[in-house]
Amino acid sequence: MWEPNLDIWELWLAVNTQWRVAAFSLVGLDLPAVLQMAEIFEIPADKALVQKMKLLESYELNRAAKKEGD
Repeated sequence: MWEPNLDIWELWLAVNTQWRVAAFSLVGLDLPAVLQMAEIFEIPADKALVQKMKLLESYELNRAAKKEGD
């Protein structure tokens, strides 16, 4: 059975090394890599997937920005 949020979390853990970086700062996830990993994990690459990954990405970018500000 497909568990959408569990699948997204597993995908997040798998792609958490696929960050684009500029000037030593995170810019965002490499979306083509995310979509390729979704295919490997047999997770539907649809609008919901992108929205959920963008929420996780946004959270992590905010967390990283706060950490840099310390």
